[in-house]
Amino acid sequence: MLLATRRFHTLFNSSWVAFLGAVASIISLVWFAYLEINQGPQHALWIVLLGVCFTFFLGAGIYTIKVRQENREFRKFMATLHQINHEYRDTLSAAFKFKPASPNISPESYIKYLEEWEEKTIKGVCQKIAEFYSAFTHCKCTVTIKLSKQVEGRSFCSSYARSEENCKRDTWAPKDFEVNTGRNTAFDKALLYSAATISHFHSWDLTTEENYRNERDNWSNIYKSAIVVPIRSVNPEKLGTHEGSDDIGFLCVDTLATQRLNNTWHVELLASFADQMYNFLCLMRGRYSMKGALAAAALVH
Repeated sequence: MLLATRRFHTLFNSSWVAFLGAVASIISLVWFAYLEINQGPQHALWIVLLGVCFTFFLGAGIYTIKVRQENREFRKFMATLHQINHEYRDTLSAAFKFKPASPNISPESYIKYLEEWEEKTIKGVCQKIAEFYSAFTHCKCTVTIKLSKQVEGRSFCSSYARSEENCKRDTWAPKDFEVNTGRNTAFDKALLYSAATISHFHSWDLTTEENYRNERDNWSNIYKSAIVVPIRSVNPEKLGTHEGSDDIGFLCVDTLATQRLNNTWHVELLASFADQMYNFLCLMRGRYSMKGALAAAALVH
C-alpha cells in the first residue's frame, strides 16, 4: 500500500470520521425536515420519511463506530496472541533445553521449578485472555482454569489459575466442584461430546437458565454470563472407554454483565486457547513422550 493510500485508509478507518459523518448526515436530515415543516402540513409524509431516515442513519452510525472499534481491538489482539505463544515457547524451551543454574539441583527440586514456571505461565495467559474478552464485551471479564481430579472414584475440578490476583471468590466455599453428577451444570454440559459442534457451555444470562445448578450458592453475585470449554483430547473411536477422553480440566470466562458473551466466535476462540493449554500442560507434565510413543508402536507391531 502506497504511503498516501495508507494515510487515506487510516483517516477513514477512524471512529471519529465515522462519528462526524453520522452527525453530518443527521444534521442535514434535521435541517431538511425543518424546511419542510415550515412549508405546511401537506408535507407530513416527507416528515415521517425523514424521521425513518434519521433513525436509520443514527443506528448505522452507532453500529459503524462499534465495528471500527472491534476491528481496532482485533488488530491489537494479534500482539497479545503472539505474546501468549511467546510465553509458551520460552517456558517449554526452559523446561526441555535449559537447566537451572546450579548443577547440583535434585530431580525433585527441578520438578518443583518446572511446576512454578508452569503455573506462572498459565496465570499470565489467563490475564491476557481476560483482557481480550473485556475489550470486546466492554465489561470486566474473569478467566479461570480449573483442573480435574479423581477422589475415591468421583470427579471434581478446582481452580488452578485465574486472571485476577487475590480474587474474592477464592476465599469462599466450595473449593472443589463435583462433575457429572448434575450439581454443576456448566461443567457437565461442557463435557458432552459433539462431533458437529464444539463441546462447551454458554449462557447469555445464567439467571434465566432453567434447571441451572451451581454448588456455589452466591454465584449470581460473581457472574451472570459464562462460557466453559473442556481442556482435553478426545478419541471418537474409543468414546465410552477410559481412553476415549483425556480430560485435564476446564477453561472458563465469565462476567457480571449479561448479553455480552456470544455463542459463536467467543466460544471458538476460547476453545482454541483450551487446545493450546492442553498441549502445553501435556508437554510440561510429561504426558507427551517420543520414547513412549515409539515403545507403544513397537508393541503394536
